[in-house]
Amino acid sequence: MTAIDDAEPEYDLLDGAIDVHVHTAPDLVERFQSDVALAHAVRDAGMRGAVVKSHVVPTAGRVELANEALGKQVLYGGVALNGSVGGVNPDAAEVALDLGAKVVWLPTAWSHNHASQARAADVEQFVGQRVPDADEDLHVTADGDLTPDTRCVIDLVAEHDAVLGTGHVHPDAIETVVDACADAGAPCLVNHPFFRVLDLSIDQQASLADRGAVMEFCGYAVQSTERHTVERVARAVERLGPRHCLLATDFGQASNPPIEGLAKFAAALVDAGLDRGTVRRLLCETPIDLLGE
Repeated sequence: MTAIDDAEPEYDLLDGAIDVHVHTAPDLVERFQSDVALAHAVRDAGMRGAVVKSHVVPTAGRVELANEALGKQVLYGGVALNGSVGGVNPDAAEVALDLGAKVVWLPTAWSHNHASQARAADVEQFVGQRVPDADEDLHVTADGDLTPDTRCVIDLVAEHDAVLGTGHVHPDAIETVVDACADAGAPCLVNHPFFRVLDLSIDQQASLADRGAVMEFCGYAVQSTERHTVERVARAVERLGPRHCLLATDFGQASNPPIEGLAKFAAALVDAGLDRGTVRRLLCETPIDLLGE
């Protein structure tokens, strides 16, 4: 069985790549590097870019400081609609989009799906932020339909030619969101579908892909989810096709360097049977098409 940590990184696979899911400092927990350090690392690796994600603050404005320091646009930002920005808040989404956000993520740790699982496991904090009480959980659907605020957010994403990330919401809600994005013309990225708080089957992912969504396969989900493997990702890519899939890391934890991690993840997938051309498409063409870059 192929392990990401054991793979020999293949940096040549990263030429022109975009990692759409990277965490940086400043944050509430220790991160591997700052925005500026990531910008330099992306450029030095010959990558096209990276999307900086925070669970607690918008990144759309702050990445521009890193790009300015570098003298080149390589980082993109967004906003995760958790409690710290007012939840599923169209105003927060619109401000971030007006500042150039490429991705608006639906709730992650404050989604009812994630938060209820955390409370059941007696987890009090996630990435430095408290787990909400049950009455604070964030919902994107009610009685099977999108909430008005969620629908507004999707419409804003479509108007700004950005991307809607499904965050950590329940698989049933993902189904509803993907259909709404298709109707609105908003590109939809299903974040780490194999991650432990979601764990969508390949059949479910295939159905979502058929309706226009792109699956985001992350190295961190492989590391942190029991029974999840690189081989599982490879088989999903073979089933769905590279047009509906991309590779990202979700790295930036203190011990997880994003650039090296992406090069190892890519190499591990080659070892697991994907041809290099397919892996290159997952790293370059699909994320570039998704982000409109």
